[in-house]
Amino acid sequence: MYARGKIEIMSIQREAQTKLRPAGGDSAALEAVDRATRVLFALAAQPFASGLAEIAARAELTKPTAFRILATLAASGYVSQNAETGAYRLGSGPLRLAASVLRDIPVREPALAAMGAVRDSVNESVVLSLRQRDYRYNIDSVEAANAIGRAQQIGVAIPLYSGAASRAMLAGLESEELLSYLTRVPLIAYSQTTIIDRDRLLQNLADVRARGYAVSNGEFASPGHAVAMAIRDPAGRAIAAIHVSAPRSRFSAKVEAACVAALGPAVKAIESRLRETFE
Repeated sequence: MYARGKIEIMSIQREAQTKLRPAGGDSAALEAVDRATRVLFALAAQPFASGLAEIAARAELTKPTAFRILATLAASGYVSQNAETGAYRLGSGPLRLAASVLRDIPVREPALAAMGAVRDSVNESVVLSLRQRDYRYNIDSVEAANAIGRAQQIGVAIPLYSGAASRAMLAGLESEELLSYLTRVPLIAYSQTTIIDRDRLLQNLADVRARGYAVSNGEFASPGHAVAMAIRDPAGRAIAAIHVSAPRSRFSAKVEAACVAALGPAVKAIESRLRETFE
């Protein structure tokens, strides 16, 4: 069965909390933070408003506990509740935090200008992705004027083996780091086109390294094609990627070639700006 484009976000949150958990300290306060974080991630896992029972189940909490946490988060603007249906969704609070995070990402500013040039060249949406551990996150996009576009899944955790932007970065790992990744990460099918065979994935990564870019066809969630190139920091690490996203109906070999021609100079411009930033 396919995972329908979802990833186990709760497991990512728990991994982060485990790494941050102190050896001692106020266990009650830590537990409160843990529960509140689980509720926020439960809300973030769905693109639509959710009821109390669904949130509690997803966060692995009782309904009374989830209700108290939701009320507290709502009071500070991190959660909003529909007065008519009673359903909950994220409020404006996370946006304030996200804006602060985005300001501190060095690659974002130089990437946006370059992405605009790519969009104007191919008239398709262009997306910036950032690698964090075993996942990549779409953090910004420059949308095309075409009437039919694709959802860019901003902020969703996407595994590094799924999708063009993911594999553009995965292909940049050294052999030892790549082996470690493949050892600890299960290859799960998110669609019919997700590559879950290890040998086939390794061959695909070799092809990406040889030609300098990656191509995908609806591997994670929404149908459509993408062409991506990795962005490297001054030390040569693939820390991000930009990709052109196009619906299946508009994609062709000619479009792929146009995307590659536009992405190459864009990536060079971004990497040049990064070198200036770190000098």
